[in-house]
Amino acid sequence: MNIIIAIRGATTCEQNTRAHILEATTEMLALIMKENAVRESEIVNIIFTATPDINAAFPAEAARAIGLSAVPLLGAQEIEVVGAPRLCVRVVVFVDNGRHRDSVKHIYLRGAVGLRPDLVGVQTFGMLNVAIDGPAGAGKSTVAKGIALRMGLRYLDTGAMYRAVTWLALSQGVDLQDAAILSRLAREMIFDLNADSQLTLDGRVLGNEIRTPLVNVSVSLVSSYEELREVIVEKQRKLALRGGIVMDGRDIGTTVLKDAPVKIFLVADPRERARRRLVELRALGHDVDLEAVVLQIEQRDYFDSHRAVSPLRPASDAVIVDTTNLEVEMVISHILDIIARKKDAI
Repeated sequence: MNIIIAIRGATTCEQNTRAHILEATTEMLALIMKENAVRESEIVNIIFTATPDINAAFPAEAARAIGLSAVPLLGAQEIEVVGAPRLCVRVVVFVDNGRHRDSVKHIYLRGAVGLRPDLVGVQTFGMLNVAIDGPAGAGKSTVAKGIALRMGLRYLDTGAMYRAVTWLALSQGVDLQDAAILSRLAREMIFDLNADSQLTLDGRVLGNEIRTPLVNVSVSLVSSYEELREVIVEKQRKLALRGGIVMDGRDIGTTVLKDAPVKIFLVADPRERARRRLVELRALGHDVDLEAVVLQIEQRDYFDSHRAVSPLRPASDAVIVDTTNLEVEMVISHILDIIARKKDAI
């Protein structure tokens, strides 16, 4: 007797548009099939449900888009529930392939990662996405690494991706005023995280080459181009698809991970931030003085907060933490307390 197994999945859409609905649903379906080694011929049928705020497209269309042309599909609208994830698509894929249901890998992505931690097989915090934003020198990377280490999550320094594009462009003599060429360059770059959460480019760990003074003064221009940012943001979201990641940057809570249940925005006095950056630069062997770094910090702040695309600003639901007079461990402990208080809401 054949046993039909049911594979569950859920995801959220960034916006109620046809493109965003199909993109999110396609990612979910593709991952369900990949993680469970499912072939089209083994799928009995698929049931889709969507929250009432999704009406720009049928999520089921995504199945046809990835070639599931012969599979019976059914779509339904969920009831509206206070506090439920917004723009959420759920799916149940019924499969006849001889597998035992205990071996099934259910897929919960984006803002839906905390819906069924029992089905995913990990604790809710194991799938948690944390967004940490703030200006240069506020302590984002150090704090984010500490949070990730304490919670057993992956860590991604998103700014390093823009730095990598800048460094590669400078190395190849690319005109930093040419947004189109820079965007093509970024699109061809393959980023990943290794087991130690080190960012790799084409399989190679990125090091101090992306943190030189020349890269420091050039990265704001490179990261201001809309087309290039779209390319990098897409790569960042793919790295966050399975949840369980701490990302730091300048637009994580407002753009990259808008559904992250925990959003932190770090701030600090500009002179204190310059002092921290000075220590980093001198440790790398760069001969710079404090006033020059203060000026660079102020210029970067202005550029980042006034750019047309994804300007530096806290998300409306972010918790602002001033790190000026706090040691790193104090900041980490404070944020861990914030996360703990969020636990019941996830």
